[in-house]
Amino acid sequence: MSAQIAIRYYALSGIAVAVLLNVVLRAVIRVGGLPANLLVAALIGAGMAFCFARIVRREATTGERWRLLAIYGGTLALFYAWLVGMAAWKNPPSPAALLLYLLNYLCYPLAAWWFFRPTVMSRFLPR
Repeated sequence: MSAQIAIRYYALSGIAVAVLLNVVLRAVIRVGGLPANLLVAALIGAGMAFCFARIVRREATTGERWRLLAIYGGTLALFYAWLVGMAAWKNPPSPAALLLYLLNYLCYPLAAWWFFRPTVMSRFLPR
């Protein structure tokens, strides 16, 4: 049970950092678009995997990886659906805009999946 709680907190902290970094990059530094999403997604994925490996001192099990990706990716999908809904309220987005929303969203769960793979995560383990 404690492993599920820990995974939930890793996912929720990743979501909070994603919101914070996106606000900082887009509003304060004025960097946007897909490069900003790739940077934020990579930083969050690496940060979550690094913290997990250093705190727990082992690689994530398959079940933990699936739970993390489900919570992290699912919650971000809900945020992106809400964002598309808010944009569609004023003006329906075109298929190209929907594709950009999808590509921007997919950066986050794919980066988390990449960094939580056993081959990558083993590099973060303390020696």
